[in-house]
Amino acid sequence: MALKLRPIAPAAGVMLLVAVVDLALGSSVSLLPLLVLGPLLAAAMTGPAPTAWIGAVAVVIAIAIAGATDMFDERRFYVGVGTVLAGAVLAPILSASRTREHRRRLAAERGRVRADLLARAGELFETGTDPLDHLDELAALAVSGLADLAVVDLIGPDGALRAAGAAGARPGSAEAIRASRIASPVDLQSNHPVAVVARSGDPLLLRDIAERDSEEWATSREHFEIIHRLGYGSAVIVPLSARGRPIGTMALVRFRGRRAFSRADLSTAADLARRAGVAIDHSRLGAELGETTTELRTVLGALAEAVTVQRANGEVVYANQAAAQLTGFDSVEDLLATPLSEYPQRWEVRDEHGDEIDFERLPGRLALAGEANPAPLLMQIVNRATGVRSWRLVKARPILDAGGQPRLAVNVIEDVTEQRDHEMAQAFLVRASKLLGASLDPAETLDNLADAVVPDLADWCAVDMPDERGVLRRVATADRRPERTREASLIVRERSGERALPVGPPQVMRSGRPEYYPQIDDALLQAAALDATQLDRLRAVGARSAIVVPMIAASGVIGTITIGTIESGRALTPRDLELAEELGRRAGIAVEHSRVHGERSEIAATLQAALLPPRLPAVPGVAIAARFRAVGGGDTVGGDFYDLFPLSGAPPGWMVVMGDVTGKGPEAAAVTSLVRYSMRTAAMYERDPSRVLRRLNDVLARDDHDRRPCTAVCVRVLTRNGRVRITVACAGHPPPLLTRRDGAVEPFGRPGTLLGAFDEGHWTSVSIDLRAGESLVLFTDGVTDTRGAAGRFGIGRLRRVVAETAGRTPDEMAAALDEALLAFQEGRQRDDVAVLVLQADPHDDAASTAGGASDAHDSTEDAGSSPAAA
Repeated sequence: MALKLRPIAPAAGVMLLVAVVDLALGSSVSLLPLLVLGPLLAAAMTGPAPTAWIGAVAVVIAIAIAGATDMFDERRFYVGVGTVLAGAVLAPILSASRTREHRRRLAAERGRVRADLLARAGELFETGTDPLDHLDELAALAVSGLADLAVVDLIGPDGALRAAGAAGARPGSAEAIRASRIASPVDLQSNHPVAVVARSGDPLLLRDIAERDSEEWATSREHFEIIHRLGYGSAVIVPLSARGRPIGTMALVRFRGRRAFSRADLSTAADLARRAGVAIDHSRLGAELGETTTELRTVLGALAEAVTVQRANGEVVYANQAAAQLTGFDSVEDLLATPLSEYPQRWEVRDEHGDEIDFERLPGRLALAGEANPAPLLMQIVNRATGVRSWRLVKARPILDAGGQPRLAVNVIEDVTEQRDHEMAQAFLVRASKLLGASLDPAETLDNLADAVVPDLADWCAVDMPDERGVLRRVATADRRPERTREASLIVRERSGERALPVGPPQVMRSGRPEYYPQIDDALLQAAALDATQLDRLRAVGARSAIVVPMIAASGVIGTITIGTIESGRALTPRDLELAEELGRRAGIAVEHSRVHGERSEIAATLQAALLPPRLPAVPGVAIAARFRAVGGGDTVGGDFYDLFPLSGAPPGWMVVMGDVTGKGPEAAAVTSLVRYSMRTAAMYERDPSRVLRRLNDVLARDDHDRRPCTAVCVRVLTRNGRVRITVACAGHPPPLLTRRDGAVEPFGRPGTLLGAFDEGHWTSVSIDLRAGESLVLFTDGVTDTRGAAGRFGIGRLRRVVAETAGRTPDEMAAALDEALLAFQEGRQRDDVAVLVLQADPHDDAASTAGGASDAHDSTEDAGSSPAAA
């Protein structure tokens, strides 16, 4: 209450003095008008309400004095009281006007101070230095315009509040508070006003700090003594915030005896703290950005993959060290300084198939064009200066701006050269091996060899081999541009002995060692050219690189392979040399194998032809046709055979034999030859087929150590008096099929013992007359055993085909059966196939009137009760 009465005490004192003097003077003198000094003095010192109260007191005192001096009837009473009353009314009005003016000036001053503080704070934090280095200056700024003590606390990584800046109007006050904060930090979870504001983010105004508050908030005894000694009177605590998150506080204190902080002061402090918080946050963000940028550059620099960033115009704005190394630049700076227009001059870029790449289809360009997830692109890049080819896998992603439009593209470039070269080498060898093994013809094998090289390994390839005189000849070529092969030989293929070349195929042929020319210079061309004309042609070709390797077989070097690059622009590498050497080894084996196969096939064909009739003889009254396919494709002698030869003696006749010797190859051929000539010999003494088989069995069963069983069917053909009579005996062989003109088909013949399996056997001869157009079809088990999707061809299908062709010529019947077998067959042929068709000649009248099946009879050669006969 004393504080509220203090402004009106002078006015009350003046009025009391006037009243005492007036009463002392009595009625002789009236001082009533002087009481107006009280309200007027109050109007100058206090507000309207206290002034009005003083005015009312002045009027009351005037009336009281008038009553004490009995002045009510006098004119001076009315003048005096009227003067006081007028002053009592006017004084509040004057006080109100003065108060408004004071408040206006005070507001203007506070605004000036506020603006000055904020401006100085702006200058403080716009120096470009770290705001954390200016927190003491911030506190001093607050002390200069607002407070007696200012403390800035920041929330540390451990969650504790620590004094980061302090300033005080009294000497030593800031240092004392700072030392106290260091010794006893404010617990963020405590009830200390600083902790409360730091947690909530709301400013706090403490108009009057009591002693008990100081005791409660002190973090230590020393802290309390500092507060008590300085005499905290009022305080404002405002948060330092950034993006809605408190990062610290600023506490301003006024000591006792100073005006308490107001809401306006709180607002000013909050603005000052907000400015500081934003500056501190920007500083932290800048520091974090700098650290992040440094870390990012370090991480990207340590990556094995190359990373580049490009703008929409294609300009590269970032590249790591791996990108510089991968693109052949000495430094990242050189890469960034190279304009895009120079890239095509440095490198030739193609896709994995060798086609040129449009730069607008690169993943980075697609990302900048709006494609969110461009497909990775595998590229082959040839350095135009060195000719070195490398493989790159490029991936890209766009970086979008605030509007969702691509602003940058990040490219990740992986060097997959080693992996890709290995894959290509393996694929090349697989493909080359398939081509080399695709044919057993030597000439075709050599052509396949050259084709395997171009364009996978090189731009051109030449294969040279010595002829029968030992002169090196070009036997196969391949080129990206076929017309160039005839125009110029990039490495000469031959030269006379006294002028033998020191380089190229002739030298490799002699030494057996490869030659590697990563860069072809003019000196090499001069050494390789036969004459000036060829030298000019070689220069015009523009070969860049070449390799010559030997083709090595078991017998030694059999030829050379020359490969080179021209329009691809790349230089052949040591890896290509290794690949070419491996190709030379495989090619040597393949070519040698083709040679051996050719020689073996020729021998087998010659031997096979010797085991079959060179041509089918003309048998009177009988038309004959045959088909034979050996299982080995011409390089193996089969075990199936057939033969036709005339019988000696009368009546005239022919013997037809078909058989199958166990096994293949030379051994089977020897047995086949033995069987054929033994049967011919036996037929000189025996005319009955069963007796011929018995004599043949005696020959085959004679060798107990190396018996090779044999099946056979023996048919005797007699043409007498216009009749065609056949007699059939079987020895373990499928009986032939008798085919009528109406399509009826039935097996003809009786089963007999396998030849050579036993010492004794049982064979039966069966005879029949063939009418004109009727046929007897002999076949081996290779026909019925042919495998297809539905299983074996079988006797049922064979009979259907024979029935469908009944009445046709023997050649048409044999051809139809062979075609049916080939159509049915799946995979490779598993056994020899032999078919022989005998048909009574329909143009022979005697045959047309010959007897039918009713004329059949048996002629049996009985071997007794042997196990075989049983």
